[in-house]
Amino acid sequence: MLRLHHAPLACSLASRLALMEAGLDHEVALVHTTRGEHRTEAYRAINPRGQVPALETPHGVLTESSAILPYIADLAPGRGLLPPAGTFERAQAQAWLSYLSSTVHAAYGGLLKPDLAPVREVYMAQLSAALAALDAHMAGRDHLLDAFSVADLYLLVFCLWRVMAPGLPALPNLDAFQQRMLARPGIAPTIGEEMRLRAEAA
Repeated sequence: MLRLHHAPLACSLASRLALMEAGLDHEVALVHTTRGEHRTEAYRAINPRGQVPALETPHGVLTESSAILPYIADLAPGRGLLPPAGTFERAQAQAWLSYLSSTVHAAYGGLLKPDLAPVREVYMAQLSAALAALDAHMAGRDHLLDAFSVADLYLLVFCLWRVMAPGLPALPNLDAFQQRMLARPGIAPTIGEEMRLRAEAA
């Protein structure tokens, strides 16, 4: 059994949606970061970094979205959630996952950390540039890759996070992408539940 440690509306939402799309048996263990539960001794025994996501597997605990998402995709090869391992297309997928993690997520992180407030405009500029590049890439495309993949689920999270960064430029292609993703079966209700859980934990 897979067990995902997840905070509502955090980046771990991509892993939760991936498990759903993969049709894999799993449990979701909520970690309310707004209450500091990720800093507890009990959670650090699972992930010493004190971050989400953390995926408990029969082989051990896996952390980092850019590792967990391909792992989930490979557990359900029939769902076509990533190109096959060893192909150029798979390397391209990994490049996008890395970009979302190291550039987009990092820029959001800089915006949301109070101790980095003095350089907020630097992170805002980085985020605006990164999202504009993604918006340009999505022009005339339905998905980040040539077909739906777990990379789209990761991108969706960062599209949703835009409400936390007022002042971003218009991003019509990402707006359209977000609406297409929310129309997929199960995604909108799951995000609605996430919003409720986040509000209850506040």
